Amino acid sequence: MKKFKNALVMLLIASMLASSAGCSKKTTEQTSETVTTETTYGIGTPEKTDDFEFCVNGISSFEVTTEYGEKFRCLLVNVTYTNLTDKEKDISTRNVELYLDNEQIFSMEYRDEFKPFFDEGLLFNDKNVNPGRTKRGYIVYRIFKDFSKIDVCMDSVVISANRSDVTPLATPTPTEVPTQTTESSAGLTG
Repeated sequence: MKKFKNALVMLLIASMLASSAGCSKKTTEQTSETVTTETTYGIGTPEKTDDFEFCVNGISSFEVTTEYGEKFRCLLVNVTYTNLTDKEKDISTRNVELYLDNEQIFSMEYRDEFKPFFDEGLLFNDKNVNPGRTKRGYIVYRIFKDFSKIDVCMDSVVISANRSDVTPLATPTPTEVPTQTTESSAGLTG
């Protein structure tokens, strides 16, 4: 019976730890109890810490089809990071976490299928950020299911949004370029 109780306690602790994984939460202590408050910020609102400023400028969605006919949906997160320290910082997409309904989604590399929506040069790159400098760019996440809540996290900063805050990007349609007639094709002779 004692082994069963120990196993039950370990299972309970493991489930509590697993449920608290994800974005950091700010806590404030009061006299006899601890109250957890999640300080979240919305899209377009920059948040400062002692070391950096972080902002999600917008979130868009789009769907692509590969050359093999595979369709998939993506979120395009437009972020800005400013280094407020006096040292160079190594900041990349690994530092920005995305959660859809509290489930972590991982970023993906640029693909040729993205060209109609944005250029590869606009991605949030893996280069260092010098003191006082700002880095902007897009991070692409592949999504596999519908969602209602989005959390974009960098360290203790959590930017939250809802599904209704996501702007769908329309698939660009090819435009027809009219052919011009030349003098020789119009029957004019010189």
